[in-house]
Amino acid sequence: MLSSLRALKRDLAAIATTLGASRPSPVVQTTRPVPARAHRRLRVASIVRETADAVTLVLEDPAGAPIRFSPGQFFTLVVPLEGEVIKRAYSASSSAADGQRVAVTIKRTPDGRVSKYLVEKARAGDSFEVLGPSGSFTPVPATHERLLVLVGGGSGITPLLSITRTLLATEPATRIALVYGNRAREDVIFWDALESLATTHGPRFRIRHVLEQPSAGWADPAGRLDGEALARELDALGEPDGPTTDYFLCGPEPMMRAARACLEGRGVAAARVHQESFAAAHASAASAPTSPQLVTVLIRGDQKQFVVAPPRTVLETALDAGIDMPFSCTVGGCGTCRVRLVEGHVAMEEPNCLTADERTQGYVLACVARPASPCTFEVP
Repeated sequence: MLSSLRALKRDLAAIATTLGASRPSPVVQTTRPVPARAHRRLRVASIVRETADAVTLVLEDPAGAPIRFSPGQFFTLVVPLEGEVIKRAYSASSSAADGQRVAVTIKRTPDGRVSKYLVEKARAGDSFEVLGPSGSFTPVPATHERLLVLVGGGSGITPLLSITRTLLATEPATRIALVYGNRAREDVIFWDALESLATTHGPRFRIRHVLEQPSAGWADPAGRLDGEALARELDALGEPDGPTTDYFLCGPEPMMRAARACLEGRGVAAARVHQESFAAAHASAASAPTSPQLVTVLIRGDQKQFVVAPPRTVLETALDAGIDMPFSCTVGGCGTCRVRLVEGHVAMEEPNCLTADERTQGYVLACVARPASPCTFEVP
């Protein structure tokens, strides 16, 4: 043990000398691919232009192997771009009942390098390394009668459409009501698909659009989808709340915050409200570690040690060292890589999927955690 610690100290000194005083980029990237078991190469079978700023990539396995996921889950695309390898998570928008293909929908954002590239440059025949599926924003399968109320804004419709398509096709006793907010009619992703589902499934699927800037002749109320608007739309749907009604929220954080307050005011139990956030995690330059640190990982009674050099994460370095740690999305969105910080300090990209209770208990996400001091982690 003493000799291995001395070797680790030599490694630390060597790495520190090599890095010098420069501060590394906080962008999450990999210099070596993570183990093949975590990746799968999928091909773009076709591309659907949804709006001026959004496209759907229909992905398939070149060998014809099935692609399985639960409605509401997301996949992580590994995109080589300008000399970097960048990971971005995108929700499936297709039905999970398909089995052979999965569609992911991307909306271009002003500061989104990857979204801009995919919306403007992706072509049929391209292929990407893909991780996943990941995420728990998915309804529990049911055979009894129930109502799901979906509340979405902008690109937040993506996982909600997957839920809608899947459950309408596989659960005859499930009814779905969707309240969907957008700026204008031309910004509504999946307008035609949603109208088709409403026509096909009649009373089992009802939709209410809320537009901030409607065109002339728009008959429904206009405005932002805030708490007051949501209450109005829920009343217009005429669907009584009950013990088998669940609410799924996905959209901008102000919309979801207002929706949660609205539902709480209507007496909806917090356990029946589920949400998914699309906010991209990012590292704070002020808190990003600048020196390599010794990390100890306790796994089922075994102790493993390695050195994490900036800007790499605990998970990336552990996998490179051949240590078998659980993970899935690698972007802080699914919680699979959750570990307990026994000792030390880390800088962690925010926002991520950890709950306030998990943070209080000392949990961190290995995939977005960078040690700022010598650290010890315990893998559950």
